[in-house]
Amino acid sequence: MAHRSTEHPSENDRKDALDKQPGYAWVIMSMLWSMDIINVIIFSSVGVLIPIWREDLGVTPLQAGLLGSAGFLGFGLMALPSSIWLTRYNPAIVTFVCVSFMGVASLLHSIATNVYIIIAARFIFVLMSVSRIQMQVLFIPLWFASRLYATVNSLDFTVRHVGQTVGFALVPLVVIALGNWRIFYAVLGISLLILAIIWIVFQKRPEGQSGIEDASANIGNPIRVLITHKSLWLVSFAQSGAAITFGAMLTFYPSFVIDRLGISVATAGMMMGVFSIGSIFGSMVSGPMSQFIGLRKPFVWLPGILLPISYFVLIQSQSFMLSCVLLFLAGVLAMAVPPVLATIPLDMRLHPRQVAVSLGLTRTLFPVSATLGTMFVGIVQQNTESLLLGLAIVSPMPITLFLCGIMLPETGKNIS
Repeated sequence: MAHRSTEHPSENDRKDALDKQPGYAWVIMSMLWSMDIINVIIFSSVGVLIPIWREDLGVTPLQAGLLGSAGFLGFGLMALPSSIWLTRYNPAIVTFVCVSFMGVASLLHSIATNVYIIIAARFIFVLMSVSRIQMQVLFIPLWFASRLYATVNSLDFTVRHVGQTVGFALVPLVVIALGNWRIFYAVLGISLLILAIIWIVFQKRPEGQSGIEDASANIGNPIRVLITHKSLWLVSFAQSGAAITFGAMLTFYPSFVIDRLGISVATAGMMMGVFSIGSIFGSMVSGPMSQFIGLRKPFVWLPGILLPISYFVLIQSQSFMLSCVLLFLAGVLAMAVPPVLATIPLDMRLHPRQVAVSLGLTRTLFPVSATLGTMFVGIVQQNTESLLLGLAIVSPMPITLFLCGIMLPETGKNIS
């Protein structure tokens, strides 16, 4: 019966229609990617703003850990529930509501008078953000032919890393130029509200489509896909160890490198921008390359070997240039993985709601793991006054990519 849930008469019609790839698909994705960029700028700005908040708001190491973990925890709490419940409704309307609340949450950052208001605003922002991203998953199989799944996923992650690059490299410069970090959040909040209006005016469905929610009635509870296809757990658990290290590095490496190399906040932000440039390269190349060679697994297990080495050498480095090279390499390796893992459920010809559940599980385990890594390093620093110790302990954790990657079934051969 599980097989029938993935095939519908209307779905066959949709596949035929998508052989003629609709050009408006790129308009839809451009609007969603614009939201992504602002989303990631806000999410990733915390690490480079913590040194400023230390002086302005008196942020402690433990509070810094809470700031980092609040975002990841919000993702972890909402990703799977939103993939089960919210995907039953019109994804365009849900997207509009979520983006509107994201704008309000960003504005709340701008009026915060203490760190706990920022933590609360960040948590609300991320709850809405992950719900919106789960809707974005549905638009890919709705608008694109299967031959473009890996490429669109690569573009999806690439755009987010462009936002991350801006968040790391340019936010400190912009905040310093403005002389006020509050204006920064206010401008982004207003931008999100404007994007919400643009979205609700210009979004539409492909011609001849009755909508995902109509076809979903035949699949029952989409969470059953996690029982039917146990390999999806490997897809999700693969990044759990990498997330521990990623969360800790994202939050604490700017402060660590400022103290270790004696550089400015702006320079630390530029260094994190190098990591994001590597991320852009990795996410942009991995999907098309995986599609070209017809293999997914090597793009998962190989980073699982190289990432722990890269992170460990990075935190030992006392050279600015070597650190930048290692940051670029770590970015390439870390972000070559997500587009490929996100494509595997699509290779399996799952229903869009089942794909959303699969990615919802990943987006639960990844941020929960990142939360643990961030809190762990914050606690170690609070008790030992050593960031190096905490970062050294979490640096080998991406080995989970190797362990799960070698056990994954190879779905690249299913490409049609």
